[in-house]
Amino acid sequence: MSFKSGKFYLFISSFIFLLSAFLLPSMSFAQLAAGRSKFLGNIMDAYNIPSDFPLFWNQVTPENAGKWGSVQGTDTSSFNWSQLDAIYNYAISHNFPFKYHNLIWGAQQPNFMMKGVLDSAQQYRAIQAWIDSCGHRYPKSALCDVVNEPIHTPPDGGGSPARADYIQALGGAGKTGWDWVIKAFELAKAAFPPTTKLLLNEYGVINSSSTTAEYIKIIDLLKERGLIDGIGVQAHTFSVVGTPVSVMEANLDSLATTGLPIYISELDINEQSDAAQLQEYQTIFPVLYQFPDVKGVTLWGYQQNYTWIPYTYLITDRNAERPAMQWLVQYFQNYLVTTLDSPVDSTGVSRNPLLTWAPSIAATVYRVQVGTDSTFSDIVTDTTVSDTSLRLSPLTADSKYYWHVLAMNTTDTGTYSDTGSFTTGSTITAIEDGRVIPSGFSLSQNYPNPFNPTTQIGYSIARRSFVSLDVYNVLGEKVATLFSGEEQPGNYTATFNGNDLPSGVYFYRLTAGSFSAVKKFMLIK
Repeated sequence: MSFKSGKFYLFISSFIFLLSAFLLPSMSFAQLAAGRSKFLGNIMDAYNIPSDFPLFWNQVTPENAGKWGSVQGTDTSSFNWSQLDAIYNYAISHNFPFKYHNLIWGAQQPNFMMKGVLDSAQQYRAIQAWIDSCGHRYPKSALCDVVNEPIHTPPDGGGSPARADYIQALGGAGKTGWDWVIKAFELAKAAFPPTTKLLLNEYGVINSSSTTAEYIKIIDLLKERGLIDGIGVQAHTFSVVGTPVSVMEANLDSLATTGLPIYISELDINEQSDAAQLQEYQTIFPVLYQFPDVKGVTLWGYQQNYTWIPYTYLITDRNAERPAMQWLVQYFQNYLVTTLDSPVDSTGVSRNPLLTWAPSIAATVYRVQVGTDSTFSDIVTDTTVSDTSLRLSPLTADSKYYWHVLAMNTTDTGTYSDTGSFTTGSTITAIEDGRVIPSGFSLSQNYPNPFNPTTQIGYSIARRSFVSLDVYNVLGEKVATLFSGEEQPGNYTATFNGNDLPSGVYFYRLTAGSFSAVKKFMLIK
């Protein structure tokens, strides 16, 4: 929600930003989700179109300009599109997906939709004209919140004079219990082109299984009629802060059973403390962005003095990034990016070397290529593995090879790592029973999980091996080594203490001879 307006202020704020860009070199400039299959968007106000917006975000949602009460006031035949036009044109000119927000919401509509001003038939004609106008004026909208908060804020008066009462004009509860939502979607489907994905949007879903179940009932009614294309899930601070990660994941899993894509529509973390906001982002954001069925995340503001809740901002009024913003930049710089461990620039390497690399954020599989030249025009190995190591079949002795790794998941593909090289010797590493990875080696899921601050990790060693058990953060940085040395065959348990680390998702990796395995665990304080 914007607190300042006017052309003069827009000019001054733009000038200050440009000036500060030179005075504050610590600012990180990178459109965070560029090239990804999932967008990372933000809101925009017509009186404050930030010049730094395209440096960070690649999806646009108008904060207030698209709401019915912002476009029409007291005249049923008069529309003021100027603010919304500015935001829409900005998004289209920058090739950013534009989400229309929103068509029907019980908390904000014109004065003439208040109870007693129009009869039901007149209300319906006004609704129809409103939705039809939006669809035809903004045909390049990629997404559209057709009904906002149907469970919590329906247009039924709500016992408040500030709330409109026109739910009956749309059919009321009707036979389905949600006829009014169905009618709104029918009108939107007729008004917007097929290229616009029609969404339902609601808060209090991700933290409540009962609300999720009610939400799915509405979604299923719309899905049966071919009216809905996606699910909007608000993630304001009051819904996500303090909610266990397991609860958020369970509710997202339930929504995913509908088969529809999920959009995290309104994410913000209200913390005055930089450290607290950083910790919450580190815990919450990966859960939302990395969820397979989530196709995009929209933050609800990022500039100080331009957020509806005071401490949700990520960039100060002096254009300095808060630690949470710095972390977001790092997160996307390392998202589906991996780093080679060994062998790199090595000579005398075994003819059947074990290639190892660091785990990558969000990766489920890795593509490994080995070639005889640095351009990989002559490839000797091209394979996909779910682990973070690969034992090669014997290569030619005394020859130089190059290798790199690509991190992937079901929805995204990263970029290849830097290229490593090695030169083989004449020996072949003995592999018991001729197997690439010996049976009997295993890494167990830690217990408890999530944990605070300690947890137990069990693993088994099938034969005497050099063993390394390491812990990494989501950026692929090693944060702890639990064991490194030679161990005899047997079952072992290691204790990890995360007392000195922030809450969040971490990975632990066991390497034992030619065996390597990675698992994920969650530290919650």
